[in-house]
Amino acid sequence: MSLVSRRFSRAAQTYEQGAALHRHVAARLAGMMPDPETVGPGRILEVGCGTGVLSEKIRQRFPDALLCLLDAAPTMIDCVRERWGDSPGVETVVADVMEYRAVRPFDWIFSSSALHWMVPLTDAFTSLKANLAPGGGICAALMLSGTLGELHTLRRQVAPGKVPSASLPDANEVCAALSASGFEVSTLEEEIIRTRYHSADDFLQTLHAQGLTGGAVSRSAVPLSRAELTRLRREYDIAFRDDSGGVYATFVVQYFTAVIAQA
Repeated sequence: MSLVSRRFSRAAQTYEQGAALHRHVAARLAGMMPDPETVGPGRILEVGCGTGVLSEKIRQRFPDALLCLLDAAPTMIDCVRERWGDSPGVETVVADVMEYRAVRPFDWIFSSSALHWMVPLTDAFTSLKANLAPGGGICAALMLSGTLGELHTLRRQVAPGKVPSASLPDANEVCAALSASGFEVSTLEEEIIRTRYHSADDFLQTLHAQGLTGGAVSRSAVPLSRAELTRLRREYDIAFRDDSGGVYATFVVQYFTAVIAQA
């Protein structure tokens, strides 16, 4: 299991405590999904289903479709299984999307706030394409470069030798990866979301509870010391305070719909 998968697996029970952002993104993504009449009783794969925030909206919109929920974190799938039980038309799979191959292809793949963890993106999109039927498509949302910019800027000041070893993709990189994987983008939208927290400590605890402190885009080879973390919290409270007396953080989200390009 990858470091990211282990981190999300440990966070399964606390994931939804601060999941307002994910619910917002999932709701907007649901509005971009294809017409249910064009999908009918088709097959849908959700990649990175987490605890089922987007899954519920998929089931509401496509009640006649078979829905397969996939996540690399076993405890996330356990949460989904507890929620859905033996519901007809719902399957669950613990797998790395880079390695997963369905017995039967899917008509659509949906994913919310997960694909940015899968690097390189071209390989991830190529793997998704291998699980799609001809003419199939992806409707997804992922985080872009600029997300948590306040935190990353301050971290470089507090511990310049301990910056994360990777960064989130920008919009051009996502589009290039889709094209290189054989997709045509049909819808592309970007949203900047400013979220508010009671304090820097509340903000960092929320990130930790949601499993967002794992992976190369969040961790450096050498972790921050206790003194550096204390300084980071203190200076974040000062530098990024909002009018309500709390602090803010910025997330940059890209929403897209892409279909397999015709030869």
